[in-house]
Amino acid sequence: MTFSTTYKSLFQVNILHQYFLNKGTLEYSNMPDAEKEKQLICYDVSNLFNVLPSAKSQQMLLGHKLIFKRSSSGFTVWCKVSDSNKSLPFITLSDNLELTFLLKLKNHTFFNFSNLKFENANKLFFFSNQRLDSESGSFPLLKKEGSNNLVNDNYVLGETSSLNELEKLTPEERQNLFGLIKIHLKGNSALLNITNNQGKIRTPNPVFEILFENRKTIWRYIFNENQEVESYDDVTQEGSNANQLITREEQPLTAFGFVSIEHGGVELPNPDANLVKPDSTNNKIYSEIYIYH
Repeated sequence: MTFSTTYKSLFQVNILHQYFLNKGTLEYSNMPDAEKEKQLICYDVSNLFNVLPSAKSQQMLLGHKLIFKRSSSGFTVWCKVSDSNKSLPFITLSDNLELTFLLKLKNHTFFNFSNLKFENANKLFFFSNQRLDSESGSFPLLKKEGSNNLVNDNYVLGETSSLNELEKLTPEERQNLFGLIKIHLKGNSALLNITNNQGKIRTPNPVFEILFENRKTIWRYIFNENQEVESYDDVTQEGSNANQLITREEQPLTAFGFVSIEHGGVELPNPDANLVKPDSTNNKIYSEIYIYH
């Protein structure tokens, strides 16, 4: 007699960032499917975050025959199913079951290339299919795949909510913590539920998406000699500094692709995400590039 164990996908969370998925000015969401696949081949969320369940949630996963599985784009939770009904969890999942996953920041330049306020770098971002009681009804919920909804600073928890959530974690879990992903079996709407009204796995299973927007900055080119600028150039002189040129418009920071910025018929290089300088006097953010001849 042979026995087999079957697991089905219960839900999936994709954590994407336009800085790595866009190509210059071409946005990932506007690419043909084939081009999207190419961009995803080079994408790995582990370059940004260490994603893992909290210690308490790890125990709950084990106790309910659930498996947490990382992927290059996020993670999936798999559920052991009944031998007689492949849509029925092997262990009944209570409607009040909740699982917490940690987003621990690994990339020290994350806020340089992410369109988020620098002052929120040490605050707690929160992504869930159910709002906290301590937050208002306007707090954004986790979005489904394909919504193209961009993460913004509205996902930052208030002080009271943040303290409440942090108290549930160990000191080690709080280290380098950017945010929490909290998945409830039943969300604030039927579309966000993980199981159906009969407690069965939904088909297709829910796929959630956390999509970060890449930052746009004014690009500042610093030369070792004075420059002449024409009206058709993509750059202009910055103030009275004839050796400093800036782009006429904000430009996107991306890891791949190239944005054509011309000066005197010559394409200037694109900046990386290391030199990003906010200027509080004019409320603009600059990326600096040094060009020496």
